[in-house]
Amino acid sequence: MKGLSTTFACITLLFGGLASVATAAGNAGADPTASDHRAIVEIRVDDEAPRRLVATGTMIKGDLRFVGEHEDPSGTFKITWNWTADLDPTGNARLDGKASIHNLTGDRHVYDMRAAFLLDPVISNASKLGGSVRVTLEMDQAGGVVDVPMGESLWEIRLDETSARRLHTGPFMMGGGGAGTAVADAHFGAPWPGFDAPAIERGFTMRHHGRITSGDKAIFETELVIGGDPEHFVQRRDVESPVRVDGTGSGRRVIELGRTNSSRDIRSNRRNRSRGEGSPSRGISVSKTGRKSEASRKNTSRP
Repeated sequence: MKGLSTTFACITLLFGGLASVATAAGNAGADPTASDHRAIVEIRVDDEAPRRLVATGTMIKGDLRFVGEHEDPSGTFKITWNWTADLDPTGNARLDGKASIHNLTGDRHVYDMRAAFLLDPVISNASKLGGSVRVTLEMDQAGGVVDVPMGESLWEIRLDETSARRLHTGPFMMGGGGAGTAVADAHFGAPWPGFDAPAIERGFTMRHHGRITSGDKAIFETELVIGGDPEHFVQRRDVESPVRVDGTGSGRRVIELGRTNSSRDIRSNRRNRSRGEGSPSRGISVSKTGRKSEASRKNTSRP
């Protein structure tokens, strides 16, 4: 898969010819003023090339909403998303809502769904994170499993191109033997945002990843908070020449992120900063060739 720098470039280049426009749900009560906020949603199945979609934010009753869906033309899977966002870290940026991945095939597949957002202002030094995620697996009559191997996670937050936090880390498996749901909860950075993280020069990406059995749906409910020291907030006048935020309304000065000595120090600080990982689960053996009939005999869930 191409790096996240390509994903963010796709956002900043107005998506010209680089992504498809996702189908949006009906937005009753939407503000008639068009929103300038856009996100990139990527979905990859197994080793196939990722599909990149444009998700346009809409102001609905004073909230910035990203609502949409995409179904594979061949009818093999469907993804949906419904997020409420505040992409200004002044007073903390937030992303709340849910996304889902529905496996419509007769086999088990690995799904990788990502959503990338730009912040404004950005944070030129260390940031702070906090939040929670609930993963729910909805199973059909045959039961099912969602799992990830060692080194992967069901949920991840990335800042620019750096992994900052993972939750529900592998080896991880949950599911059941019949129709119903299995649920796993996790959180970090309390009180929010209290988890030390790197600088943010562009934005953040939320990733959902897992292997899902046939006919089943994984739902990811996220509450994410991003903050930092206002002294380090830099308002984006344009991508290459942001303007440092000055609360007095005067003395604003242009700086170029990624080009100055101070920016090199920022990147060095980011490389040297320790990044927390979620606690590994106990070992679970998952058959690489197992079908639903094998999965349905398991009934395990890890909170």
